[in-house]
Amino acid sequence: MTSTAIVILIVAALLLGTVVAVYKMWSNHVLQLKSMEKNKDAMGVVLPLRLQAYERMALFLERIEPNQLVMRIHSQGLSVGQEQNLLLTAIRSEFEHNLSQQIYISTPVWNKVSDAKDDIIDIINAVAGTFDPNADSLMFAEALLTAAAEKPVVQQAMALLKADVQKLY
Repeated sequence: MTSTAIVILIVAALLLGTVVAVYKMWSNHVLQLKSMEKNKDAMGVVLPLRLQAYERMALFLERIEPNQLVMRIHSQGLSVGQEQNLLLTAIRSEFEHNLSQQIYISTPVWNKVSDAKDDIIDIINAVAGTFDPNADSLMFAEALLTAAAEKPVVQQAMALLKADVQKLY
Protein backbone atom coordinates (compact mmCIF):
# COMPACT_ATOMS: atom_id res chain seq x y z
CA MET A 1 0.00 0.00 0.00
CA THR A 2 1.33 3.37 -0.89
CA SER A 3 1.78 6.21 1.51
CA THR A 4 -0.97 8.17 -0.27
CA ALA A 5 -3.41 5.31 0.21
CA ILE A 6 -2.48 5.09 3.90
CA VAL A 7 -3.09 8.82 4.33
CA ILE A 8 -6.46 8.50 2.56
CA LEU A 9 -7.42 5.59 4.84
CA ILE A 10 -6.41 7.53 7.96
CA VAL A 11 -8.36 10.60 6.82
CA ALA A 12 -11.36 8.42 5.94
CA ALA A 13 -11.19 6.71 9.35
CA LEU A 14 -10.95 10.06 11.13
CA LEU A 15 -13.83 11.42 9.06
CA LEU A 16 -15.92 8.33 9.80
CA GLY A 17 -15.12 8.61 13.52
CA THR A 18 -16.12 12.26 13.50
CA VAL A 19 -19.39 11.51 11.71
CA VAL A 20 -20.19 8.75 14.23
CA ALA A 21 -19.38 11.03 17.17
CA VAL A 22 -21.51 13.86 15.77
CA TYR A 23 -24.38 11.43 15.12
CA LYS A 24 -24.19 10.11 18.71
CA MET A 25 -24.21 13.66 20.11
CA TRP A 26 -27.16 14.60 17.91
CA SER A 27 -29.01 11.40 18.83
CA ASN A 28 -28.46 12.01 22.57
CA HIS A 29 -29.64 15.59 22.18
CA VAL A 30 -32.83 14.46 20.44
CA LEU A 31 -33.47 11.90 23.19
CA GLN A 32 -32.94 14.56 25.86
CA LEU A 33 -35.37 16.91 24.14
CA LYS A 34 -37.98 14.17 23.88
CA SER A 35 -37.45 13.29 27.55
CA MET A 36 -37.80 16.93 28.58
CA GLU A 37 -40.97 17.26 26.52
CA LYS A 38 -42.39 14.10 28.08
CA ASN A 39 -41.53 15.36 31.58
CA LYS A 40 -43.13 18.71 30.79
CA ASP A 41 -46.30 16.96 29.65
CA ALA A 42 -46.28 14.72 32.73
CA MET A 43 -45.84 17.72 35.03
CA GLY A 44 -48.79 19.37 33.33
CA VAL A 45 -50.89 16.42 34.48
CA VAL A 46 -49.21 15.57 37.78
CA LEU A 47 -48.76 19.06 39.22
CA PRO A 48 -52.50 19.81 39.40
CA LEU A 49 -53.06 16.41 41.04
CA ARG A 50 -50.33 17.11 43.58
CA LEU A 51 -51.76 20.54 44.36
CA GLN A 52 -55.21 19.04 44.77
CA ALA A 53 -53.78 16.46 47.17
CA TYR A 54 -52.16 19.19 49.26
CA GLU A 55 -55.46 21.09 49.28
CA ARG A 56 -57.31 17.98 50.42
CA MET A 57 -54.77 17.40 53.18
CA ALA A 58 -55.19 20.99 54.33
CA LEU A 59 -58.95 20.49 54.39
CA PHE A 60 -58.51 17.20 56.27
CA LEU A 61 -56.37 18.91 58.90
CA GLU A 62 -58.90 21.71 59.27
CA ARG A 63 -61.75 19.22 59.64
CA ILE A 64 -59.99 17.20 62.37
CA GLU A 65 -58.81 20.27 64.25
CA PRO A 66 -60.52 19.83 67.63
CA ASN A 67 -62.28 23.23 67.58
CA GLN A 68 -63.83 22.49 64.19
CA LEU A 69 -64.51 18.87 65.03
CA VAL A 70 -66.29 19.62 68.31
CA MET A 71 -68.37 22.35 66.67
CA ARG A 72 -69.54 19.89 64.00
CA ILE A 73 -70.12 16.88 66.27
CA HIS A 74 -71.16 18.19 69.68
CA SER A 75 -74.83 18.38 70.47
CA GLN A 76 -76.80 18.56 73.69
CA GLY A 77 -77.80 15.30 75.25
CA LEU A 78 -74.76 13.29 74.14
CA SER A 79 -72.83 11.40 76.75
CA VAL A 80 -69.04 11.56 76.92
CA GLY A 81 -68.82 8.05 75.49
CA GLN A 82 -71.16 8.88 72.62
CA GLU A 83 -69.35 12.08 71.73
CA GLN A 84 -65.97 10.38 71.98
CA ASN A 85 -67.19 7.69 69.60
CA LEU A 86 -68.60 10.24 67.16
CA LEU A 87 -65.38 12.28 67.20
CA LEU A 88 -63.19 9.23 66.59
CA THR A 89 -65.49 7.95 63.85
CA ALA A 90 -65.41 11.32 62.09
CA ILE A 91 -61.60 11.47 62.21
CA ARG A 92 -61.17 7.92 60.95
CA SER A 93 -63.73 8.42 58.21
CA GLU A 94 -62.06 11.64 57.02
CA PHE A 95 -58.67 9.91 57.06
CA GLU A 96 -59.88 6.87 55.12
CA HIS A 97 -61.49 9.18 52.58
CA ASN A 98 -58.11 10.83 51.96
CA LEU A 99 -55.79 7.80 52.05
CA SER A 100 -55.14 7.90 48.33
CA GLN A 101 -53.66 11.40 48.59
CA GLN A 102 -50.46 9.96 50.05
CA ILE A 103 -49.44 9.09 46.48
CA TYR A 104 -49.12 12.76 45.57
CA ILE A 105 -47.65 14.36 48.68
CA SER A 106 -44.20 13.94 50.15
CA THR A 107 -43.59 11.19 52.69
CA PRO A 108 -42.61 13.60 55.50
CA VAL A 109 -45.85 15.55 55.03
CA TRP A 110 -47.94 12.38 54.91
CA ASN A 111 -46.26 11.13 58.08
CA LYS A 112 -46.86 14.46 59.84
CA VAL A 113 -50.53 14.49 58.81
CA SER A 114 -50.93 10.89 59.98
CA ASP A 115 -49.16 11.69 63.25
CA ALA A 116 -51.43 14.71 63.79
CA LYS A 117 -54.46 12.45 63.33
CA ASP A 118 -53.04 9.95 65.82
CA ASP A 119 -52.19 12.69 68.32
CA ILE A 120 -55.72 14.11 68.17
CA ILE A 121 -57.15 10.64 68.70
CA ASP A 122 -54.82 10.23 71.69
CA ILE A 123 -55.93 13.58 73.13
CA ILE A 124 -59.61 12.70 72.71
CA ASN A 125 -59.11 9.33 74.39
CA ALA A 126 -57.01 10.79 77.21
CA VAL A 127 -59.54 13.52 77.99
CA ALA A 128 -62.47 11.11 77.71
CA GLY A 129 -60.69 8.81 80.15
CA THR A 130 -60.97 11.45 82.84
CA PHE A 131 -64.79 11.49 82.63
CA ASP A 132 -67.55 9.04 83.37
CA PRO A 133 -68.59 7.71 79.92
CA ASN A 134 -72.24 8.33 80.80
CA ALA A 135 -71.74 11.94 81.91
CA ASP A 136 -72.99 14.86 79.83
CA SER A 137 -70.47 15.74 77.13
CA LEU A 138 -70.41 19.53 77.63
CA MET A 139 -67.59 19.46 80.19
CA PHE A 140 -65.79 16.86 78.08
CA ALA A 141 -65.94 19.13 75.02
CA GLU A 142 -64.55 22.07 77.01
CA ALA A 143 -61.75 19.95 78.48
CA LEU A 144 -60.95 18.57 75.04
CA LEU A 145 -60.59 22.04 73.57
CA THR A 146 -58.32 23.09 76.43
CA ALA A 147 -56.13 19.99 76.06
CA ALA A 148 -55.93 20.39 72.28
CA ALA A 149 -54.86 24.04 72.62
CA GLU A 150 -51.85 22.87 74.62
CA LYS A 151 -50.70 20.59 71.80
CA PRO A 152 -51.14 22.34 68.43
CA VAL A 153 -50.48 19.28 66.26
CA VAL A 154 -52.73 20.43 63.43
CA GLN A 155 -50.94 23.78 63.16
CA GLN A 156 -47.57 22.01 63.06
CA ALA A 157 -48.72 19.64 60.32
CA MET A 158 -50.26 22.53 58.38
CA ALA A 159 -46.99 24.49 58.57
CA LEU A 160 -45.06 21.54 57.12
CA LEU A 161 -47.70 21.04 54.44
CA LYS A 162 -47.50 24.72 53.40
CA ALA A 163 -43.70 24.67 53.33
CA ASP A 164 -43.72 21.53 51.19
CA VAL A 165 -46.21 22.89 48.68
CA GLN A 166 -44.08 26.02 48.29
CA LYS A 167 -41.28 23.79 46.96
CA LEU A 168 -43.49 22.93 43.97
CA TYR A 169 -43.12 26.46 42.62
